[in-house]
Amino acid sequence: MSLFPIITADESAVEEVSLPAFLVARDGLYLRKRSLLGLSQTRVDEVAHLPAAREYLEYALPKVPATLMAQAVGFFRAVWSRQKSEALALLTWDGESFGLVVPEQSAGMATVKHRLKLEDVPAGVRLIGSIHSHGALSAFASATDEADEADFDGIHVVVGDVDERRPSYSAAIVVDGRRFGCRTALVLQRPRRFSSPPAEWLERVKPIAVEPKKAKANGHARSNGKSRSSPTVPTWTWRDRTTLDRLLSEATELASQLGESLVYQLTPIATSAAKGGT
Repeated sequence: MSLFPIITADESAVEEVSLPAFLVARDGLYLRKRSLLGLSQTRVDEVAHLPAAREYLEYALPKVPATLMAQAVGFFRAVWSRQKSEALALLTWDGESFGLVVPEQSAGMATVKHRLKLEDVPAGVRLIGSIHSHGALSAFASATDEADEADFDGIHVVVGDVDERRPSYSAAIVVDGRRFGCRTALVLQRPRRFSSPPAEWLERVKPIAVEPKKAKANGHARSNGKSRSSPTVPTWTWRDRTTLDRLLSEATELASQLGESLVYQLTPIATSAAKGGT
């Protein structure tokens, strides 16, 4: 129990309360008191005489059923088979059960952007999360995923390895900008079989056109008018990338178990052609 009164940032209430007192404002906590030096109000980061607290979330909704996950994963597998891209579905809740909404979206191998229309969400339901795929890569929340989901309270699921017999899954719950990592078994049931998606779902996923980069001439053009050939660019295999994603996923899971959130960024680096993969 606080030894000092706790009030809101309302001047009328402040004038009536006995000091010292803690004042709660939009931008934080303040200590208001009167001393020999006069009346003061200073911002404080903590209240030393009060016990510590922690952030937590006790999940209250049921698990997303396997039948619904089967629809989502079947959709992701069909998109990957057709155009080798990610895809996204939004989770809804009608007060009794979950549902799926597939909005119009543009997707590439490592990105998906959607545009939600008011008519996409049925009356009487609310958006309660998202499920998106990582194609042939393993399931983990990238820094981009976390940033996209920071202002979207709800359950957020990533499905990876969609080309495998057993896809991988990761999940988190976001509340008020705070991300709580969790075991997938807490929020969903894994499907054993996958459902074929409606044709209209597939029609809403447009591939992002990737234009091939034009090789730049190295120096001045030769006298015959032909530019020099560009150097060989190092390449990587899907096996190399899958191994990296698996290690990053394991590191992210370990950080979550320790109560932390691992944030990383992969940045291309220049290497000599002799060191490139095949």
